[in-house]
Amino acid sequence: MLPALTGCAYLRLLHFKNQLKAFDENVSVLPNTQLAFEFAKPIVKNSDFVFITGSQPSRIEFVDPTGQEELWSWNFQKIKGNDSDRSFQMTFRARFENDLLTRLEIDDAFVGLFGKDFTEEIFSRMGFAKINKLRRSVTIAIDPSSLAQLSPPSLNRVVELMGEPTEIMKSETASVESCRYEFRYYNPKTGKTAGRFSIYLIGGTHDPVAPIVGFKATGRA
Repeated sequence: MLPALTGCAYLRLLHFKNQLKAFDENVSVLPNTQLAFEFAKPIVKNSDFVFITGSQPSRIEFVDPTGQEELWSWNFQKIKGNDSDRSFQMTFRARFENDLLTRLEIDDAFVGLFGKDFTEEIFSRMGFAKINKLRRSVTIAIDPSSLAQLSPPSLNRVVELMGEPTEIMKSETASVESCRYEFRYYNPKTGKTAGRFSIYLIGGTHDPVAPIVGFKATGRA
């Protein structure tokens, strides 16, 4: 029975990924919100999230008294690069109706930093993300030419909001600075890591307030 359930979950997630390739057809951006996506053809189940992470979310709220509509929240904590750095958290929420994903709400601070257009571009590229089945990971990247049209923040602005990065990466040239921010969410019962994602940013050292010129994100259970 377990292999069959596993196969069904992967098929639903693959179907969802294909839906995101036709983003404008299958996803709408809700008005009057910081940023929330609504799905025209719900297919992913709340149990699929538990299957991927091996964990319940950070919090479950019942939106209506019948219990058929739920709001799940995942609190992702930044992994600090040093003890003196400050903490930073992002929360993502998903709404389920009759166990099916109908809406995804993006963290307000993330949208405030990167902007709605940038965040929407990130999510729309999930349909073309690279999947590593062995590592159970997904990777997306935005090329420099696309970044230039999205008004991305500078590295200075990112540090102002999120604090110091988890890791300063080695750069091929002295004119470029690369860094990584890692975020983790923890199983609310065991406290063990249940999901994580990293954001890789590249900026020029000659002008610290200039917009970033490289962006990549990876996520894994």
